Order: sequence, then structure tokens, then C-alpha cells
Amino acid sequence: MRTNADVVVIGGGIQGLSCLYHLAAKGIKNISLVELDLLGSGSSGRSAAMLVLSMSRAETIALSLVAWKEYMAFPELFGESTHFKQIGYLTVATAAAEHELRQELAAQRSMNVPLQVLDPQQVKEIVPAVNVDDLVLGAFYRADGVIDPHAVMQTYARAAKQLGAEINERVQATGIVQENGRVVGVETTAGLISTPRVVNATGARAREVGAWVGLDLPIRNFKRHIFITDEFHAIPPNTPFVMDLEVEWYFRKEGDNVLMGMGREESTSFEPQFVPEFQEQVIERAALRAPILLEAKILRGWAGLRALTPDDLPVLGYAPGVEGFVNCCGWGGHGVMHAPVGGILTAEIIADGKASSMDITPFKYERFQNQESHT
Repeated sequence: MRTNADVVVIGGGIQGLSCLYHLAAKGIKNISLVELDLLGSGSSGRSAAMLVLSMSRAETIALSLVAWKEYMAFPELFGESTHFKQIGYLTVATAAAEHELRQELAAQRSMNVPLQVLDPQQVKEIVPAVNVDDLVLGAFYRADGVIDPHAVMQTYARAAKQLGAEINERVQATGIVQENGRVVGVETTAGLISTPRVVNATGARAREVGAWVGLDLPIRNFKRHIFITDEFHAIPPNTPFVMDLEVEWYFRKEGDNVLMGMGREESTSFEPQFVPEFQEQVIERAALRAPILLEAKILRGWAGLRALTPDDLPVLGYAPGVEGFVNCCGWGGHGVMHAPVGGILTAEIIADGKASSMDITPFKYERFQNQESHT
């Protein structure tokens, strides 16, 4: 492991690897990434893996537009595929969720996102398995789809190493050394790396890492369960991703199987504990929204974390009062979807002195300052 680096990236998930690659592509070759476990062993490897433009607000749609451009260019840039499948994204709303969906539609229209607004019968025509009896509104985004996060991470890792970056797995960052308000090193289980800059791309651990430099990142980790069924051909392969907005329950095809997800409870552990009993709640919603899924057998499940800020926007850029400390965190379950833009903006901030691909003002840490409480 290198004992000095121009930049140290903490976190070997998809955001950290994107930062590593884009920094190297900017010409910063002496970079070291440290990951306490294996690459992608955190939330990046437990994602529903959707790539969507149909986000809930203008700021996140803007992030998606930048990310989308790079993802679509993967074969040209890297000679590799993201395995993108354009399955479409169908959001359905009961009366309780109608106002929320209409707000999302307004934001999407303002950003020219291609969408179709549907009545319940039109929802039924697109996905016959959906029970529409209690639905009042739907929205369909034909362009959205699913990618392979593992393929993306492998591509970024390989490309970064080819450009001279170093990746250290099973090396845990344990602290940040400062002198006169400046970052001068990262302490790890394998020794000290002297560096003037560090990137906090640690996902669920971002608040802990921020605290090392006296930063109070208002990030809380929420758990989501995902389950996968056996082969189930009653849901056809061309079925879009379906999101029941009221309870954030969703399903989509995963090969011949069906993947279902739900949940937003705060986690007290960095390693989210899988709760088999939660399967009953997922099945209960499936019984309401897509009753035919009751005929499928759930084979296995897992839990992942979503690192959420109070406004559901990420934290990007240099931290005030700590020279050399850069945040790329708080992605709220969108880390896979927005991996390219996180890396692009972080590299621009460090290599060029400012972000140029888009305005990062809405994502700066300073937006949380002077608030009475954000815990």
C-alpha cells in the first residue's frame, strides 16, 4: 500500500470507484482507495439497480441526466457494457399518494422527462397483474431501466487501475490526521497514508467519517428489504418496474424470477440485519397490489441501507472549515443510479477547483448549517 497519495478515497462502493476513476482520468495518478471489506460489499451490491430519469424533483433529475449520459456511453468509453435493459418504470398511486405523485410529475415536466400519465385502466393495460381497484393515478416512464452494478464497479475499478490508481481491499480507514485545519493524512489498519485530500464516499458510514474532522453530517441510515422469488412466468419478461408509491413497495423481473422490495426503517447497525418476519409485510402488500405474486415462492432475501439526508439530496464538495475534505455521500439509495455524476463532480471539484458539469449549490454541506437540529 502507498504511504502517500495526492488523494485518498475512502469507500469501495460504486460511488468511491467512480470517484477513483474520474480523478485518475483527470490526470491525478497517485490516488489510493481504501475499502474495509471487498469492493461493492455494502449497499452497492444490494441495490434494485434501476437507472431512471423519473426522479421526484428537479435536482435529482439533473443528476440523472449527467449520469445517464455516461452510462449510455460505457461501450464507447470502456469497451464494456452496463447490461442496461430498458424495461420502463410504472409508478402507481392510491388517493393517499396522489398529491405526492402529482408533485413528482410537475418536477418531471419542468425537466422535460418523457412520461405518460395514466388512469387506472391504462395502468391495467400495461401491467395486467396490478390490482387497480384502489388506484387513482399512474405514471409510466418508458425510457427507464435496470443496469448491473457489479459490472459497473468492475469497469470503474479496472479503468482506474489502468490509469495508475491503487485499490486496497480489507483495509479500513480509522481516522483522519489534520494540521492547522488541513487534511494531512488518513490512518488505516495497514498504516498511515499521507495525503492533502480525502474523499468521503463511505455510504452508510459517511456520518462517522465526517465526525473525524468535526463535521456533523445529517445522514441517517434506513433499511430496505429485498426478496427474490423462484421462476415465475406468470409475470412476463417485458413487465416494467412497478412502484406502489404509498408504501414504497415495488417489484420487477429478475431473469425468470421476480424481485420485490419494501421498507424504510432506521437501522442501528452498519450491517443491516435481515429480518425474515418482514417478508410477511412484503407479501401483504403483494396480495393487495399484484395478487398473482402470492403464487410465487420466495427463495431468499437481503437487506440494504439507504443513507438519507433530511432533504433527500446528496452531500457533495469540500467541507467548510476542513481544507482537503471532500464529501460524496448521502445518496439515499440512488448511489448506483448516480455513480457517474458523483465521480464526475468530485473529480471536477478536486482537479479543476470547481464543478462544471452542473451547479452543486443544492448539494453543498453549507445548506445544513445554522439549522437548530438535524439529528
